[in-house]
Amino acid sequence: SSGINAEWPLRPGEKTLVEQITKLGRELEETAAQQPPSLHQYKTIQQRVENMERAHKNQTGQLQDTIDILQKEKVKVVIADEHIIKKYKEQLIEKNLQIERFQNEIDSIISLCMELQSHGIVLPKRHNLGQFHL
Repeated sequence: SSGINAEWPLRPGEKTLVEQITKLGRELEETAAQQPPSLHQYKTIQQRVENMERAHKNQTGQLQDTIDILQKEKVKVVIADEHIIKKYKEQLIEKNLQIERFQNEIDSIISLCMELQSHGIVLPKRHNLGQFHL
């Protein structure tokens, strides 16, 4: 199967040439099989590697963007938490001031009652809400 179709009889020198061509064809196929990938195959592999590197770079960039967004959201949450804590501290201070004013009023009323009692004045007891009995 040399690829040469001899439909007519070959001369003795031609037969030798056909045999040499056939032998060279087999050697060429064997040599090609043993050779490293062709330039085309190398470029294809190189392109694939470049595509993979580009995809990796894009994924890395997307991950970094996600990390940046999460960091910003974390800062927002921390700021919001600090704002809420500040708000509750202010409310707590206000409630403590209200309690202190109320305590001062109670102390003042108790002091007045004790002063009246020291002069012999007794306040009537309260039996029902809003009604005093004398």
